[in-house]
Amino acid sequence: MTSIRKQTTLVIAALFAYLLTTSGQAAIELNFQGLLTDASGEIMAGESFDLSVILSSSESGKNELWSYSEVSNTDENGWFTYSIPEISQFLGTKQNEDNSLVIKMEFLPNSNTKWLSEDEDFLVSYTITTSNTDDALKLTLSRMEGAELTSHVEDHLFAFKDDYPFAYLTAGFLLTDSPPLNKTSIDDLRQWISPESSETDSTTRGVKGGFPKGGYRKR
Repeated sequence: MTSIRKQTTLVIAALFAYLLTTSGQAAIELNFQGLLTDASGEIMAGESFDLSVILSSSESGKNELWSYSEVSNTDENGWFTYSIPEISQFLGTKQNEDNSLVIKMEFLPNSNTKWLSEDEDFLVSYTITTSNTDDALKLTLSRMEGAELTSHVEDHLFAFKDDYPFAYLTAGFLLTDSPPLNKTSIDDLRQWISPESSETDSTTRGVKGGFPKGGYRKR
C-alpha cells in the first residue's frame, strides 16, 4: 500500500552578496534559524520532528557534499537551528567560474510529531550561487521566483530574512567569515525575523533588540 506524501517545496536561489578575496580565503560558516508556527500563527514550542539537511552541487541531490540528519526539537519559543561549518570549502574559487550549491531541508514526522501527519513531509530548498571575478568571490542568493530576501551587513557578519514566511516556517540565515557566531548575533537575527518584529516599522535597534531595518549597525 503506497501512502500519498504531501511535499511542499520552496526553492530559493540567492540570498546575499559577499565579496571575499580568493587568496587566503577565510572559512565561512552558515547558520540557519527557523521558527515553527501552526496554521493560525501560534508558535509551536517543544515540537519534535526529524530534520534532514543535504548540501549538494545539483538540485537532484546526487552530488552530495555534506549532510546532517537528527531528531530536532523546537525550544520553548518555537526556534530550532543548524549550522554548516566551513561551507566555503565547497564554494567555487576558480577565476571566471560560476558555481551553485543546493541546500535541501526535509522535515519528517516521528512518533512525537504533532504538526505533520504520518503521510506528510515538508521540503524546503535553497540554492547558493557563487561567481569569481577580479580575484574576488561573490555569493548571491534570492528566491527562485525573483523575490530577494532582506539583507543586513555588519563587519564579518551577514544576516538575511524571508519577508514572506512559508507555510509553517519563518526562516533566517547568518553567515560569517569570523566564526564562531556569538549569542548576541543569533538573538538579533531571531528578533529581526520574528513575525512580531515585522509589526513595528522601526528603523533603529530598539530595546527588544534585532537588526535595524535597512540600516547598518556598527559594533
